[in-house]
Amino acid sequence: MRTKIIINNNRGEVQAFEGDVQVGQINFNKEEGVLSIEHTGVVEGFERKGIAGILVQAATDYAVHHDLKIKPICSYAQKWFKQHRQYKKILVALK
Repeated sequence: MRTKIIINNNRGEVQAFEGDVQVGQINFNKEEGVLSIEHTGVVEGFERKGIAGILVQAATDYAVHHDLKIKPICSYAQKWFKQHRQYKKILVALK
């Protein structure tokens, strides 16, 4: 089944759906040109299917499209960006 992504900028969410069922979500904050990925979560029973990676990729694509930097606060996003070095130019270091 294809994973559908919805980005809700007003709520700071990137949501993943399989059919009508929400299977994962990223929570983010956006200020001063930086999109901070605060939390990445996948619904129980849908783990290890690549959904978290799809969510981070969608948030990254959104940031690139809107000329935003990314601050990966959640541990999953940090790990994902270590594996996807092509995005290092848009990352903001954690303090």
